[in-house]
Amino acid sequence: MSKRKKYVPKLAKGEWIGCMGLTEPSAGSDVAALKTRAIKKGDEYVLNGSKAFITNAPIADVAVAYARTSTDGERHDGISAFIIEKGTKGFSAGKKLHKFGMRTSYTSDLIFEDCVIPAENLLGKEGDGFSMAMQTVEWDRSTIIAPIVGGCIFALKRSCEYSKQREQFGRAVSEFQAVKHKIADIKIFLEAARPLVYRIAWCKDQGQPINHLEAAITKLFLGDWSLVPIDNAFVIHGSYGYCHEYDIEKLYRDSRLLPVAGGTSEIQKLIISKLM
Repeated sequence: MSKRKKYVPKLAKGEWIGCMGLTEPSAGSDVAALKTRAIKKGDEYVLNGSKAFITNAPIADVAVAYARTSTDGERHDGISAFIIEKGTKGFSAGKKLHKFGMRTSYTSDLIFEDCVIPAENLLGKEGDGFSMAMQTVEWDRSTIIAPIVGGCIFALKRSCEYSKQREQFGRAVSEFQAVKHKIADIKIFLEAARPLVYRIAWCKDQGQPINHLEAAITKLFLGDWSLVPIDNAFVIHGSYGYCHEYDIEKLYRDSRLLPVAGGTSEIQKLIISKLM
């Protein structure tokens, strides 16, 4: 059993926290459906709209926000990206969400109410936003999967330790075949998932661009298939796995985000089938 500590972000001098304002209440998987507008007036842009479920939003010093600057052509053609600093008039963050899991990741809405920013805060050119967003989302998919590997290493270690300590019917539960099979399943998943994650990390170390197909396959596999081994660890701990004092229930809650964050599993299948 481990003692929980309240998480408080700490930064070194000169560092800052950023966030990406992309998702909206009506534009999650369908990024091109975003409704936040940016209208150019002279040498300024005026933004109106809101973003939802934005990581780091309550504590961010700067945001890269995506807004529609044109309604001409295809839906994704008119999306642009802007840099907006904390304290800008008309720019605010909503109340921090109390989430089921990933509670050390601060999340809230971003709100733009006649938010005026200089035209020089436009990233690239008007209409470049969609391609920028897709590059960022692919990077996001390649990083959100790594904690699952770490989580499964943790789950395997905890399950082995606990099953040896817990006794039922006069012997350790680790001696029961059902428990042995659950532990084996955790190990099998871990050995399959680890090289997928490492391959993407290796590509980044070599300076290669993220491979959309590999990122989607890895995100889908870890997102959907990790639920079983982590649930196995949860069950091995019995009623204690359900208690807040034990870390397994936190891991169980945190893992439920992966099938929906950074693009749902259904979206990953669409990406895979399209690229194939």
